[in-house]
Amino acid sequence: MDFRRLKSVPRLARNLVEILLDRRAAVTVTNLSIRSDQREIGLVRRLIWTRRTVVVAGAAKGADVAFAFDGRKPLEVSGESFKVDLLRPEKSTPLTLTVQYQGEMASLCLTPPGIVRELLARLGAFPKVAADIVLEVPAIFRFLVRRDPSSVTYLRQRFELTDSLASFPVPRDLFGATTPRFPKDPPIIVLPIFDAFDDVSQLLDHLPGSLEMDHRLVLVNDGSSDPRIGERVRAFQMAHPDRTQVIQFDQNQGFVAAANAGLRAAAAVSNGHAVLLNSDTLLPKGWLSRLLAPILDDPTVASVTPLSNTAEILSVPGQGLVEMPEASMVAAMDNVASGFSPVRSTVDIPTGIGFCMAMNRTFLDRIGAFDPTFGRGYGEEVDWCQKARAVGGRHVAATNLFVGHRGGASFGSTEKTARIEAAGRIISARYPRYDSDVQAWCRSAPIAAQRLAVSIAWLAQVSTAPVPIFLGHSLGGGAEAALAGEVSELLAAGAPGAIVLRVGGRAAWQVELIGAGGQQVGEVADLELLFRLLKPIAKRKVVYSCGVGATSPVELPQVLLALCTKDARLEIRLHDFFPISPSWNLLGSDHRYTGPPPMDSKDPVHGIQGSFGSKSVTHRAWREAWGKAVTRADQITAYSVSSATIFQAAYPLAEGRMHVAPHRLRNLPGILPPGGKTIGVLGGINRAKGADVITRLSRSGSNSRIVVIGEVDGAFRLSHPNLVHGRYEPSQIAELAEYYDVGLWLVPSICPETFSFATHEALATGLPVVSFDLGAQADALSEAANGHVFRGNPEDIAGLSAHINELMHT
Repeated sequence: MDFRRLKSVPRLARNLVEILLDRRAAVTVTNLSIRSDQREIGLVRRLIWTRRTVVVAGAAKGADVAFAFDGRKPLEVSGESFKVDLLRPEKSTPLTLTVQYQGEMASLCLTPPGIVRELLARLGAFPKVAADIVLEVPAIFRFLVRRDPSSVTYLRQRFELTDSLASFPVPRDLFGATTPRFPKDPPIIVLPIFDAFDDVSQLLDHLPGSLEMDHRLVLVNDGSSDPRIGERVRAFQMAHPDRTQVIQFDQNQGFVAAANAGLRAAAAVSNGHAVLLNSDTLLPKGWLSRLLAPILDDPTVASVTPLSNTAEILSVPGQGLVEMPEASMVAAMDNVASGFSPVRSTVDIPTGIGFCMAMNRTFLDRIGAFDPTFGRGYGEEVDWCQKARAVGGRHVAATNLFVGHRGGASFGSTEKTARIEAAGRIISARYPRYDSDVQAWCRSAPIAAQRLAVSIAWLAQVSTAPVPIFLGHSLGGGAEAALAGEVSELLAAGAPGAIVLRVGGRAAWQVELIGAGGQQVGEVADLELLFRLLKPIAKRKVVYSCGVGATSPVELPQVLLALCTKDARLEIRLHDFFPISPSWNLLGSDHRYTGPPPMDSKDPVHGIQGSFGSKSVTHRAWREAWGKAVTRADQITAYSVSSATIFQAAYPLAEGRMHVAPHRLRNLPGILPPGGKTIGVLGGINRAKGADVITRLSRSGSNSRIVVIGEVDGAFRLSHPNLVHGRYEPSQIAELAEYYDVGLWLVPSICPETFSFATHEALATGLPVVSFDLGAQADALSEAANGHVFRGNPEDIAGLSAHINELMHT
């Protein structure tokens, strides 16, 4: 523990208060019309003034839009919508927004809030900010004294200092044993049929083998124009005469009439519950008992619907992402669903969905069958379900059942769209709250954990190559940007998706399924549940990206090895030196880099010091644990020659499997004019990144002001007139550099970087760039005409200042 860091508490608290006040005391204006002489041609939906920036978001009908402060070059955008984040001038200057659309022009002057209004907003926000900080004193203590990476992640999320994905908890009791139940009276399956011969044949072929209980079946041939349908239905009835009844319509009457005829016949056949089934479904084995179980458990359940690939709010992995799956895929996805515990197998829903819907006999007898108003189909089951709700019925999803479904096989796409729209108008008129109920259900995401588990099985089935499973962290930065870029490239190349296992978040593990349909993010508390979720993925490629911030970091090598199935490929990416030391930047307790620590190092930062019940881990134990993963690895990728050299010095056995591949650089800033008077520093700057260096440099009497385009660890504070700009987007670097009159960039890291995006971004501007003779930053500067490596050590601030002054005045 380093109690000396406690002296920085006042500075950190003051800086944190300023950051939070800047965010929470923002002045927001909404819905400002942009009008020409004739009409409205745009709308500013949201205007947010902070102390340093202004965010403008809105729409302008595909017009050209320009934003400009007085005396500054305008920023121009075009398209249906816009969102810009601009740096405010030091003086309170209005922002002029100009729109050009089809020969018309309109201007809107956006006046910043006055000093009094901003001050009142900050005063109003202060009590809540102060209270929030006081509540997190224990986490701040762990951050300062124990240098605990997980507390860094927690504090960033707690105070909204980083972007995070919406996530949901995956309950520990998601999986568990279920005992099948069977009803006293045999259920009746009602199957309306209209053409779609291939679907009907597939269903009837699979149906007998999928059923595990006594049942009755009513087949309703709704005037199919394909003569093969009648022959196929009669053949099925002859093969199963005791259980099958056929109703034949000479003319097509539509789904509602066919379903109602089947339901009436069902009532005459048995007192059992009914199951309405579409002919374009594909059923797994043992499906019927699971579909009926909620009704048998609770007589107030009026309808039950399973998960499916096409089932509106119950779609997995999402609506419209998968057409008709193969039988093997249905079996694999249902195999996961069938393992859900009883407590996680039933979830209330606002309506049943009629492609495969169990209907409680009590409610059928009470409210009757479907309303003929809905004609050939769509909306009839929603209407029935709302009537059932009105008399005390519930509708539930059987999340422990997955049924394949093509959807709309009996209708053309044009007719389907028209019928959905017509049904929607009727439903909205009859049940005004229905749409809001559905939206509220979707926002609450009650089946998110089940959807994630079954979606992982889907990913395993559709992937032709081994499924990539990345182990990443939650701290952002270059490692996260590289990981996100790699996943994006995989998707662009046609991969259906990837898995990211993230450490350092609110839970011990975060499981992310990233695919073309978006992201599903589940929080997992323990490894047993994590491995159960990933079990369907037989073919996998395991990639270690970064594990800094893990709750139990010494377990990471064991996790990597456990993730590797027999033929799995394991790759280690050196975004940091965490596999060498818990001090992932290789700085010692004295904040100096002296090379990879020896195996017998007694420096406490190169091991884990036990506290609050946790066990100590020596540096030797750390290296031995990671050595097993390094030995198993098929490839170890370094992003610079210096990183490869350092890693091989620690693990000589890695030789022959090392691969040096610098990151590809995208959207670099352009060349900037020379002659600026400011020293620019890019990125998030903590102690390892040189916070102490720039703090001391700011007090050294240098003739040049320092501006950090990024953020600085709250334990450090620059002296006036040096300043910290705050967060930025890479696309803003050139604009910010010009605004602050940057004439030279300093990369102040006192540790060996593994790559350093900031170094390459600085070099791209053409301005002089200075760093210490360390790591990838020095590699890059040595190869660039505008790169300058300072050969002195990081403690030599006077020498560094003289070196910078000489470059800026050459």
